[in-house]
Amino acid sequence: MLNITSGGMSGGYRTYLSRLVPLLAAHPQIEALLVGMPETMDVAEWREGASSVQWLSLRCGLAARGREAGREARTAIDRFAPDVIFIPTSRHFALDGIPVVSMVRNMIPLTPREATSGMERVRNWARLHQMKQAVQRSTRVIAVSQFVRDSLVTEVGIPKDRVGVVYHGIDSSSMLPLRKPSLFQGNSPACFVFTAGEMYRYRALEDLIHAWTRLRDLGSLPTLVMAGKEGQGMSRYCAGLRRLVSGLGLDSHIRFAGALTRSEMAWCYRHCSMFIMTSRVEACPNTALEAIAHGCIVVAADNPPLPEMFETAAFYYPPGDYQALAVMTQKILQMPDSQKAECQERALHRARQFSWPRCVDRTVKELTLATERPS
Repeated sequence: MLNITSGGMSGGYRTYLSRLVPLLAAHPQIEALLVGMPETMDVAEWREGASSVQWLSLRCGLAARGREAGREARTAIDRFAPDVIFIPTSRHFALDGIPVVSMVRNMIPLTPREATSGMERVRNWARLHQMKQAVQRSTRVIAVSQFVRDSLVTEVGIPKDRVGVVYHGIDSSSMLPLRKPSLFQGNSPACFVFTAGEMYRYRALEDLIHAWTRLRDLGSLPTLVMAGKEGQGMSRYCAGLRRLVSGLGLDSHIRFAGALTRSEMAWCYRHCSMFIMTSRVEACPNTALEAIAHGCIVVAADNPPLPEMFETAAFYYPPGDYQALAVMTQKILQMPDSQKAECQERALHRARQFSWPRCVDRTVKELTLATERPS
């Protein structure tokens, strides 16, 4: 399992590895597991629960692309003699005669034209080229949603029989301690609406900001908390969001929380009135899935794959229609407690359908299929 990156790793991907690796190592169909990690990361944090795993340091950046992951790493992989190579990061790596399975868990590369700045478009085109190279040369491809699978088939030309769907799991809400964010110390709002995720243009947070102007007109204005760090190259976009909030006179009603710890996120899920997902481009919306695992009432844009993920466990609005979003938000805030409890139970029921053991079983199935066809 080769985690080829440019040196970093998102919080969602860290969670994926911390849950998947120990379960893979313990799976009855896996005899031995070699896990390659970026050389910039200390693998000590991954060793607990995965004592049988062999660890390997991989080069980062340009040296990690193409056929190279470092001479010593290639030698170690060759000596390990794997039956299959699993790359969850859509990066190409080849070892003669060994089948490769790539996973696509990021839809940004498939939307290069939606960027507004020249640098962002260049970055997305590079991601698209990198992802296409990886999946076209792989024996099999794992998509993290049916939406991703359909996109790979129609837009990249991957044959249907080479792409399988494996949903990520969700942690139980009882697995995390709750920690109140410093943002709420002192003067805490009695009612707040929550949204979270790295702040990229595709998240369409303008929907929320404009919806809050409509809520003000309707006389129902809860506090909106936006959590998440700035995405790569998004400093101007994030500054623009703050200017928009100030220009509309919403500074006292919309708070930018920045990056929160997992315990702080859990506290927000547990105490918010609802979670809103406005994103236009998602592969598998981890934060929103975490929200339903905590019993949140969810409002989401009705663009794919959000309806695929939530089914009846969310309320939907047309993307960009902030008037409809405002009306939906107000309607939920005014629901009787009994109806809110029913919505929370639907969320928990849907969350139980995403489990890490099921994710591991289906991953192993895809790896096994790869070994049964020519590399």
